[in-house]
Amino acid sequence: MLYPEKLSDPSWPFLHSLMGLYFTDEVTQSAGKNEVQTLPPMEALVLGIMCLTKTYNSQHFNNLLRKKYQLFDDRECGIFTEIGILSLVKKGYLKPANEKAEIAIQERNDRVWGLGYVPFIVTEEGANRIGYLVANLTGEKFADVVKMLQEESKEAAKNWGD
Repeated sequence: MLYPEKLSDPSWPFLHSLMGLYFTDEVTQSAGKNEVQTLPPMEALVLGIMCLTKTYNSQHFNNLLRKKYQLFDDRECGIFTEIGILSLVKKGYLKPANEKAEIAIQERNDRVWGLGYVPFIVTEEGANRIGYLVANLTGEKFADVVKMLQEESKEAAKNWGD
């Protein structure tokens, strides 16, 4: 749980985030090495932001980066969104919400970065992998977070494409 006096120190949430992502096992000289290989920083950022903001749609995520956080220009947001989400799908942490979503990914325009309007569901593996980060930052129990992430993403994708 974050304490008010620690909120003014940016290293506190940073430490909390990294602990939740990369140091869930025994701390050794190579601690975090396997975790970084299974969830590199870009993918950790994409999955973490998706789960913390309940943004399980590629277009909404792209807009979040561009409009709310103003991190990149339009093209860079598209690149970051497409590569990050497709890497998470490849690792099994996200999956397209349904067959229509899979078709939309396959039929996307390869000349334009971004995935368009496609919903995704956080898999059990993905929820377990990012769960400690979300639990650390929200103060919720890990087991509750894992269930919540899966349910929220399924609910968000329920009516897409109908």
